[in-house]
Amino acid sequence: MKNRTKYIIAIVTAIVVAAIAIPLYVKSQHTTFRAEVTDHMSMLDKIRLIEISKVEHQLYDSEDVKLEDPKQIQNILKLFKDIELQNVKQVGADRDLPYYYQVRILIIKEDRFSEQIGVSLYSDNTMAIYNSAATRDAHKAYKITNEFNFNELERIFNKLKEDAA
Repeated sequence: MKNRTKYIIAIVTAIVVAAIAIPLYVKSQHTTFRAEVTDHMSMLDKIRLIEISKVEHQLYDSEDVKLEDPKQIQNILKLFKDIELQNVKQVGADRDLPYYYQVRILIIKEDRFSEQIGVSLYSDNTMAIYNSAATRDAHKAYKITNEFNFNELERIFNKLKEDAA
């Protein structure tokens, strides 16, 4: 009788631990662009510069556009603000496209030092984020789980390139 009770208690304990751990693990795998990038900024922080690069896979040749105007910076950030992400181990560049975009964000933290965040967009469903201030896991790979208009980023990039020329 005692062994049977021990087995029942062990099984119930295992089920309770699994019922708590599995939802917590699944929740930790989902995040948003806002939580990963902009929520870490305080009111005194300023985005000084955004640089968008279109990098070709084969030649690693890139075209760059730099933005320092706060209105243009806000327009770019609006494009990313509602992106929902899911952690993945590794993001493979989408080989359907001959290029990918890198967005580098330079943040001045309370007028004392700078922090850089890099976002690599390989397609409309894959993204990698680099945070220079992170002490652990500075590079993270994500799958975009909601609608993201990759073509809008291309349109904005081409318009900014034309305006700069």
